[in-house]
Amino acid sequence: MGNRMSLTTEQGVIGRLEGEECHWCSDGELVRDTYKGNEAVVCDTCETPAAQIW
Repeated sequence: MGNRMSLTTEQGVIGRLEGEECHWCSDGELVRDTYKGNEAVVCDTCETPAAQIW
């Protein structure tokens, strides 16, 4: 396995997207949350997921 980087760390996908503006609405910001039971980053306004980890 080695030194695999977690996708949920600050360097991972979710960490990189957190705090970005939502691409689906004009008012939202991406925040860590869950989506359909998966760890995710979703818009705090429209609740659209930008990424989720299965």
